[in-house]
Amino acid sequence: MLKSKYATLSKEEKIKAKEEFYQTEFGKNLKIRLDRLFLIGIAGFLFSIVMFATNTNIWEIILGVMLLIASIIFVIGSIKIRRDKISIYLNKKKK
Repeated sequence: MLKSKYATLSKEEKIKAKEEFYQTEFGKNLKIRLDRLFLIGIAGFLFSIVMFATNTNIWEIILGVMLLIASIIFVIGSIKIRRDKISIYLNKKKK
């Protein structure tokens, strides 16, 4: 397993590494996709909160819980993928 170079960087180095990664063609495409995934997760999270507030039966509560879980997975997944890809970029760059 690759060592996570991104986790060991200081705050300024992380910002610089993100900027360098997003200048690449792969980084530009990945940023668009991950931002979209993050926004879908936030929208699902907000919609599930609305579903909890206006619940009328048990099925809406169950659907709200499933949507909340999926939204949390989307948000955490987008953050994790972003960190992993930047770390892989840094590992390849150092070699």
